[in-house]
Amino acid sequence: MALTPGGIGPDDLERVAREADQALRRLSGLQERLDTVRGTGTAADGLVVASADGSGRIDSIQLNPRAMRMGSEELAEALLRAINAAQDDCSRQTNGLIADSGVDVSGNQAAYEAMERQVLETHAAIMRGMERFSPGHGRG
Repeated sequence: MALTPGGIGPDDLERVAREADQALRRLSGLQERLDTVRGTGTAADGLVVASADGSGRIDSIQLNPRAMRMGSEELAEALLRAINAAQDDCSRQTNGLIADSGVDVSGNQAAYEAMERQVLETHAAIMRGMERFSPGHGRG
């Protein structure tokens, strides 16, 4: 249902308020679950383990003492693999939680722009209506 300037009634406002409240509750619950996400990645047969928080930021790296026997290039490559795997694990978990939540985070730019246009048009209609009732308007 599209809202048009001047065509917004109390039922529309109540519906929008209910939908906004439901979306906020879903987002709040989603944020709580996202805060618990932890990603883990391993490489070099488990000699290198990286862990990441929910944002994908690496917060720990564990090196088995045997990893220190690896050449520097091999160790660097193993670190990169473990870090990327930890970040991928965070991303996979986060995407799964978002998909399961029913919250649409697709970022549909066209829908956002249409909604923004409606808000601006409604605001302009309200302002025109207010001008008609302002003191001195239309009197010469």
